[in-house]
Amino acid sequence: MSKAPILTTLCQELQENICDFLNLAELSVFASVSSLCYMGVEEYINGRKLVIFARFVSDTEHFITLLRRTDAVVSGSCALNIVQAKEGATEINDLDIYTTLQKFEDLELPSPPPGPYNTSGIAKLFRFQKGKQNVDIIVTNLASAVAPVFQFHSTIVMNFISADVIFCAYPAWTLDMLGLIHPRTYKQNGTNYATIQGLAKYMQRGFTLYSDIGELSPHDNRCVKTYYCPHVSRSTNDKGKLAWEFKRTERDTAKGKVRYTDTNAVIWCLGGDQCNNERITGAPSFVFAT
Repeated sequence: MSKAPILTTLCQELQENICDFLNLAELSVFASVSSLCYMGVEEYINGRKLVIFARFVSDTEHFITLLRRTDAVVSGSCALNIVQAKEGATEINDLDIYTTLQKFEDLELPSPPPGPYNTSGIAKLFRFQKGKQNVDIIVTNLASAVAPVFQFHSTIVMNFISADVIFCAYPAWTLDMLGLIHPRTYKQNGTNYATIQGLAKYMQRGFTLYSDIGELSPHDNRCVKTYYCPHVSRSTNDKGKLAWEFKRTERDTAKGKVRYTDTNAVIWCLGGDQCNNERITGAPSFVFAT
């Protein structure tokens, strides 16, 4: 007999305490039990999102509207935190907002000196600081604000929050505190001191990072069929990702999955040399938006 009906009869505080120990994948499964569970989980996840944003902005609803209007996303520690269970989640440092050059021109912002950023798709970076809190607005010259996420130093931080979606590209690794260092960091001169600092920061937080895919997961000549082979071309619409979409109109509660399909998909490939399949080894890293 399912325990979900029992959980839904608990007071809201106890329900939230239980949800605090569930990551996004586990919450998605719990939400699939019934429409009542779904509504409770969505309210909980949305509450976490608002709390995160409220650390940096006074009007969270206006901020979400701004994300939607500019097709911007939030990545970095904020996105990683909400993908994990609240208990033991990664500490949040900055609010990293990504937008496109075209959308950025619609905004009226002061122009502090841009800082260095280790991604080829970055056109501008603006940092706003108040005390120990930083808000970074990263402007990409790529067609999608999501695209730079897949150029990050490792799979650990290939997550984002949009106005309506929470997305994790490599959930099996990320939720197990594991990650693969992006081959572009050592194959395409994608490393600088900031990259090393970033990798060290997440290792200090308990993540284990690998540069060799063979050490991270079983990898044989059939690996090209999995979403976790660095040579597979991935998409934000494929089945390898984990995504929660807010306010869905069509819900598939029977299969325990949350649907997410973006008409403007981003496609990426980590690339690198590590693969037993000689036909694809040595593939270059790439990312582009459709």
